[in-house]
Amino acid sequence: MLLENIKIQLVGELHQGTSSTTGKSWARRNILLAFEDEDGEEYINAVVDEELWKTLNLREGDLASITLRFRTRKFQSGFVSNDIRIIQP
Repeated sequence: MLLENIKIQLVGELHQGTSSTTGKSWARRNILLAFEDEDGEEYINAVVDEELWKTLNLREGDLASITLRFRTRKFQSGFVSNDIRIIQP
């Protein structure tokens, strides 16, 4: 889903580690996105892979067009979570 004119409200710290399932290393950030709707300012918390974030070259306060992928994930432990991720357009 393409979101246009969305504000990069907050860029979280870099988190990195190794997947216990695949053994692959990963690096990501949480990004707080802000937009206006009929109720005022609203927010979406999204995850972005560090490599893509560097490619996008965005900073806090920037207005941008961002492509998001929404899905729900169920882990082997039974834990279920919503995954909102910034992806390459």
